[in-house]
Amino acid sequence: MLRINRWLVVGWWLFIVSPSYAAVLNLPTVTVMADHNLGVAVIEIARDYSRSKQVVVNNSFASQGAQQTQISDGAAADILITSKEVWIDNLKLQGLIDIYSQIKLARDSLVLIGSVNSDVRNKENDSFPVYDIIKSGDGEHSLLLGNPEYLMGGIYAKEALRNLNVADDLEPYILYVKTIDDMMNSIKERENFAVCFNSTAIANNDIKIIKQIPETAHSPIIYNAVVIAGDNMDEARKFLEYLKTKEVKNILKKHGFIVED
Repeated sequence: MLRINRWLVVGWWLFIVSPSYAAVLNLPTVTVMADHNLGVAVIEIARDYSRSKQVVVNNSFASQGAQQTQISDGAAADILITSKEVWIDNLKLQGLIDIYSQIKLARDSLVLIGSVNSDVRNKENDSFPVYDIIKSGDGEHSLLLGNPEYLMGGIYAKEALRNLNVADDLEPYILYVKTIDDMMNSIKERENFAVCFNSTAIANNDIKIIKQIPETAHSPIIYNAVVIAGDNMDEARKFLEYLKTKEVKNILKKHGFIVED
């Protein structure tokens, strides 16, 4: 299955060819739709798979809302990787995925991050540095969270702050951002703080991880992979099997994800 669509799509191939030329060469294809923060890891996984299997792999990292619309409209995706398990359950009810294909790919965690110049240090106990964050903003927004409508990390971050009993104190100082770029730029330019996925933090070299947020403070962040129903399910199942390999697990670990050996 090879269709051109309007998503953000990145192709990694054994040969540097256009999708149309790949069709002429009769190369098999598979399209992977994944949460945005999986982007760097999935691109590396797709590249290695393409080289070893001579399969064209297209990747889509659109927003959650866009992904839901695209799959419901019959978009050309073969594999879905997401932490939104409720969405997977809904897709099962709609008959849009192979109900027997679901695998738990990896876990993520939350971290508090700040500027590399920040003098805030991780404390030995589990206390959250509320005073340091408020003080750094001089009464303005000093803590960034992902807007839950655009970034999944914002959902877990809000839950964690509530469970750590610091949400009320910090709410006047929170700014919700739509993109990771906005978050990182604000940290670098204004020396703000942010709560985000560990995988997001590791992918950005110009920030500092100040504190690991206890996993007990939020719902488990588990990425599930499933095969989407369609004409290309055989190729999708092969890619899904590849996701279970040691090579893939090592890539995920390198990019800050937690996997079971």
